[in-house]
Amino acid sequence: MKAIVVVRSVSAAFGLVALVGGPAAVATANAQRGTTRIGTATVDQLQRIVNEAAMASGAVGVQVSVILGDRRADFVWGTANVELGTPMTVETVLQIGSVTKVFNAAVIMTLVDEAKLTLDEPVKTYIPDLDLADDDAERTITARQLLSMTSGLDNGPYTRHGGGDDALARYVASLGKLPQAFPPGKGWGYSNAGTSIAGHAAERVTGENWDVLLRKRILAPAGLTNSVTIPEELPYYRVSVGHVRRGTGQRPMVIRPLYLGDNMARAQGPAGGTLTMSAHDLASFGQLFLRKGKAANGAQVLSEASVRTMMTPVASVPTRTFTKGNWCVGFEQDEWSGTPVFGHPGGNQSGQSYLKVLPEKDGVLAVIGNTPTAIGPFSEKIFEEFGRAVFNATPAKARRPATAVKLANPERYVGTYTMMGTTYEITLDGGSLTMKVTRKVDHTTSTPEHPYWGVPTSVNRLVAVKDDVFLVESPTGILGGEIGFFGDDGRGRATNLVAPYFPARRTQ
Repeated sequence: MKAIVVVRSVSAAFGLVALVGGPAAVATANAQRGTTRIGTATVDQLQRIVNEAAMASGAVGVQVSVILGDRRADFVWGTANVELGTPMTVETVLQIGSVTKVFNAAVIMTLVDEAKLTLDEPVKTYIPDLDLADDDAERTITARQLLSMTSGLDNGPYTRHGGGDDALARYVASLGKLPQAFPPGKGWGYSNAGTSIAGHAAERVTGENWDVLLRKRILAPAGLTNSVTIPEELPYYRVSVGHVRRGTGQRPMVIRPLYLGDNMARAQGPAGGTLTMSAHDLASFGQLFLRKGKAANGAQVLSEASVRTMMTPVASVPTRTFTKGNWCVGFEQDEWSGTPVFGHPGGNQSGQSYLKVLPEKDGVLAVIGNTPTAIGPFSEKIFEEFGRAVFNATPAKARRPATAVKLANPERYVGTYTMMGTTYEITLDGGSLTMKVTRKVDHTTSTPEHPYWGVPTSVNRLVAVKDDVFLVESPTGILGGEIGFFGDDGRGRATNLVAPYFPARRTQ
């Protein structure tokens, strides 16, 4: 597969163009690639990092876009569709999944600027017919809580509600039995359903559907032309499909359908069901937060106050111990080598993405790939190598404690915790905690060859990092994600489990 590097000018419309600097730079683009530096690396060196990381991970097609001050470069590698032999290009659009939540927050902040809603008013003010299982939560949950993942709502179901403009409204109307993991504002837990409720509030106060709001308020004014949410509009773009890696010597398999559950996608629009875009556009969106809400084309897309709000921590993430872990209005706040990093991960059936904004470095890094199972290891390599070469800052890595951590009360964690579609059983045997995870695998939203929601049952050991925070160790000794616990049921037992983002409540 051919590797292509693009170092793009703001004045260029298409193709292999040059670093920001005007028409004269366009003519010498190829010559400059070996000498032009972004940070301490040349563009050619960064392209080699992309190539090597893609091949090592097994990714079929990837895009990386990096901005440092007044310089930026876009990198692509691989194929957008192996069945058609379609090459990946800078203009190709891929699904970005949950990074959409930051866009959703930005849409809502434009309405806050116009005093059409406020973050701390109960969202029921804007959705009078909102119906949730917990009456207190229904009356009090605010937009700030929904956008900062402190509402306490269960992650929610992924259900079909048609492909029309009313899909999001129909989904929100279906949430009458949505469980409450914890009282609003009394913890942290990721909720796709909560994000969708916030997006529907924006619909209700404007009378326009969410896709129109995103286009009119963010994508169009910011000049993000390779971005689309309406499935019927995809034929007018260069589209990448998802892929599954197979055995050695076998061609990767294209994932069908493109979206989860066909027409269920628009019902989950604000949470990440539909937004499909290039890494170049994703990085340009991230740059808004370096320029006080102003786009490269000069448009003031977000107010300075909205940018500050979206980059102000609201809650700490209970699973984070190796680095700073906070959640803001839309953004996750992390740190690389002590440097604040704002961003969000995203993934769904046909794509996986990451956005990283480093204000102190005046930089942005965007990564998107079309092979969900490969983009995790690919992005780890990109974060490490680009972080070191471009930003002089790298992410912390989860490591097994040098000595075993002695827990104050191991019995605190034992029990059964549930969220919609998943049960976690924590047991204690000889001083060792084990977690059995049972998932309801829905093959209407995943193919048998690519079970998006994971295997139905898994059993792993929990390795304590400190009280209430653990690493997941597979039977083969590989360390996975983090698991956090919080709350007290009055008997010293945790009330909630977060794995690694989603909240579950104790049921036994």
